[in-house]
Amino acid sequence: MEDAKIPAAHISFLPGLTPKHDERFSALLSSAVSGDVHIYFAAVPLALCVPFDLDYRPDLHPVGAAAIDQTTEAWSKGQFQNLFVYQRGNWFIVSDDYIPLFAALKGLPDYVPCWVLGKPEGNLVRDVQGPIDPKEVLHLLGIS
Repeated sequence: MEDAKIPAAHISFLPGLTPKHDERFSALLSSAVSGDVHIYFAAVPLALCVPFDLDYRPDLHPVGAAAIDQTTEAWSKGQFQNLFVYQRGNWFIVSDDYIPLFAALKGLPDYVPCWVLGKPEGNLVRDVQGPIDPKEVLHLLGIS
């Protein structure tokens, strides 16, 4: 399958499908791309994953609900998507991957696969691996 190219003029804003911007997440991602912040893989308890924007509800929008259903279906076939998170205290903040988070909330697994910006801490996190090679960060972000 070829990469689809969409002209910028065809990209539109869908009201109700844009969460609040998380400056800390953006800064951490930028630092990960520059190699200043390491990324680790970890299985994080779903109960510790919290959305940055607590008011954002993609499940209440038809397009968001359809995307959540598609992700849930993919996960039922073993096609998992890792969430990008960062740790704040005991919590793991989800700032961008709301669709897979809401899909996980439908199925309520004990753990979800995550790319953690910074080394995760705490005895509830499992299977910590990394840090990943900084050369792979752009690939993880779907940029290269």
